[in-house]
Amino acid sequence: MSPKNGRFFRLVDWSAFWVAFLVSLAIYGYTCAPTVTMEDSGELATAGAFLGIPHPPGYPIWSMLAWLFTKVFAWVTFRGQPNPAWSIAFMSAFFGALATGLTAMLVCRSGSDILEEARSISKVISPKTENLICWAGGVSSSLVFAFTSINWSQSVIAEVYSLNAFFLVLVMVLAYVWMRRPTENMLIIIGFVFGVGLTNYQALLLLFPALVIMIIVRDLSLFRDFVLAGIPYLLVLALMKFEILPPIIHPLHVTCLAYMFANLLLLVLVFYFLPHGRTVALTILALELGVAVYAYMPLASEHNPPMNWGYPRTWEGFIHAITRGQYEKITPPSVFSLRFLDQVG
Repeated sequence: MSPKNGRFFRLVDWSAFWVAFLVSLAIYGYTCAPTVTMEDSGELATAGAFLGIPHPPGYPIWSMLAWLFTKVFAWVTFRGQPNPAWSIAFMSAFFGALATGLTAMLVCRSGSDILEEARSISKVISPKTENLICWAGGVSSSLVFAFTSINWSQSVIAEVYSLNAFFLVLVMVLAYVWMRRPTENMLIIIGFVFGVGLTNYQALLLLFPALVIMIIVRDLSLFRDFVLAGIPYLLVLALMKFEILPPIIHPLHVTCLAYMFANLLLLVLVFYFLPHGRTVALTILALELGVAVYAYMPLASEHNPPMNWGYPRTWEGFIHAITRGQYEKITPPSVFSLRFLDQVG
């Protein structure tokens, strides 16, 4: 076990990470699609290659990373022609492998904590055997995760889902670290990573209730301060929904500037007047900075790249993109409805 104040992840945890990462990356890389495939591959490859805007919700962080991979692997061709689709497919392989490695690390480290509690009752398991059990459990479970049909299929083509898996597992790893060793900095990092992850795939919101429960279980007074800080945001959204407060009609309009000033003022008040105000205010600010990656879309759209879905350089196009446009909205059902029970079932 690592000391209470030492490095959180031990050598055995990092060993599980690297084995799972390299094995999955090697197989993903070997089975990568040679060029454009079905689904949204052509559209996404074009957006990635030209810093463009794919279909709603726009995937800004994905587009920037995809563009970077096309530059790093610009030397890869297909039948003598430039082949950005393979570069972006390899990006899917890379982040899919990272998600696999992080899963192995999380299982290995959390398994050790479970066995530590068992060790306090029984001395049967030696530290060496414990490390072997945790390492094998982490590597094997993560590779099963890696080579499920959905993960494997999405990690070898130009798609957004392996990057979403990476953000999902990364938030879970950081959350586990915070639960074992709660620090202000770690919670701020979680807020930022979660915000950036939302700019790739909004389904990451489904992890939010788990983070809420995590804070409730670990520090009820901190949760209380988050609730107090969040009430004004919910109130403003409700008043905007019922048209009591004016909507945001343009980022440079006086209403938007007023909301931005009110947000800054609220964070300052939270920072100074709540018991955990510093942690709460900086975590909310980090979340907002992460989500601010969406500012990429109007800037990229202004240059009119070949893939410029919805023209988000306009306010209408931007709202169309981030609200998923013509695609299905994220609309959670009532927990008291039969539909909710049916979905859970």
